[in-house]
Amino acid sequence: MKLTPLSLIGTRFKDELRYSESIREACGKFLALASTLAKKPARLAMLARAVSLCDRETAWRPIMARLHETAQGADAELWLAVLRHSSRLPAIVKQKPSLTRTVILKSPGEQGEKGVLLHYFEYNLARVLLALPEEELRWLASHYDIILAASWTPTDYALLGLATARLPGGLWVQPATHGERTRLQDFHPQVRCLPGLACDWVEPSFYQPKPWAERSVDILMVANWGDFKRHWEFLEALKEMPRDLRIVLVGQNEGSNTRETIQQMAQQLSVPQSLEIRESLPIEEVTRLQCDAKISMVISRREGGCVAMVESLFAGAAIAMRKGASIGSAAHINPRTGAFLRPGHIAQDLLDLLARGASLDSAAWAVENISCHVTLAALEGSLKSHALDQGRPWTKGLTSVHWRPHPILADPAGRQLLKPAYDELHTRYPALFGADLMTKSAS
Repeated sequence: MKLTPLSLIGTRFKDELRYSESIREACGKFLALASTLAKKPARLAMLARAVSLCDRETAWRPIMARLHETAQGADAELWLAVLRHSSRLPAIVKQKPSLTRTVILKSPGEQGEKGVLLHYFEYNLARVLLALPEEELRWLASHYDIILAASWTPTDYALLGLATARLPGGLWVQPATHGERTRLQDFHPQVRCLPGLACDWVEPSFYQPKPWAERSVDILMVANWGDFKRHWEFLEALKEMPRDLRIVLVGQNEGSNTRETIQQMAQQLSVPQSLEIRESLPIEEVTRLQCDAKISMVISRREGGCVAMVESLFAGAAIAMRKGASIGSAAHINPRTGAFLRPGHIAQDLLDLLARGASLDSAAWAVENISCHVTLAALEGSLKSHALDQGRPWTKGLTSVHWRPHPILADPAGRQLLKPAYDELHTRYPALFGADLMTKSAS
């Protein structure tokens, strides 16, 4: 698709409509008001959507109270109708019903000791909830603690409603952002939030950070070519920055946007630098660039955790994000790791970060605070404490897992121990749990 000046204006206009906090909140309040005229399941769908649109607690809490009142006594059939009414997940599941990005972290044991089943992203939880009949879901929930690692903020509240109705004992959620934690926990008592973020599963040993003075990439942006990644705002800022900066963009097709879209955008905006635009690189090459970059940045206003920023921390880059962005890894920006970019001052803030970047120690901070090992230990602590409080045994720990660029069981011995559990799930649910899920979890 050829990019025109008019289409670029349209992209900016749609961006403001979609991501402005005040506009989202106004839409949420309007939906909540309109829901009074609707019948179930449309009313419940409208309230679930309205809650997700409001970030400020003063806005979502009264809507949540109405959702609780409306959902009182709601069964699985009603929540299923809500999901079909309001979510794209049923269509995704219909197109590809087998699980991906799902890992067993612990196999079930004796005397009611539960295993742990981690689903990365909402569509995999939806696959389980939509595929299995009630008696099989009861079996699965009695043998496994089920975890959702959310892919976006907000997550899909209709899906959570269905999960609370269909999973005895509820589920655990590792949110995409800390900002959604309170809202998730208030949604239903059977939704329990885990510590850490869904993006915090990176293994430090894959990264060998270069000294700052030896890094050859000034600014790196790893982001698909989708509109929500907002390349245009970064490209506009580049017009105010030196021509000799080395700028590398790494991405892949998203929707109708391609590499050519970004090239046309740079030409229209008269970007003075010679951009290096790289597409669909293997993870090893992305890692090399991250370890060679002084600054790694994204400029989205809203997405999920953004693992690229977490990876960049372990690579020793200074990370930069737009101020006010609703992105999980924004929580990891501090004086040791990077800076927020002020709208209207992005060029200056990036230049300031380049000037002081050598004094940062982002890799050390990341190892101390957000590695896959830190995340796993915190997650295990919560699950173990809950099991013991319920009078269930906890005799074995969780198997190590990391994200690269999908979940991988890191320990060969652990994989061998978990193989019987994978085989059992495949035997019981062959269409859902593929025979190669343990070794091939990519989407």
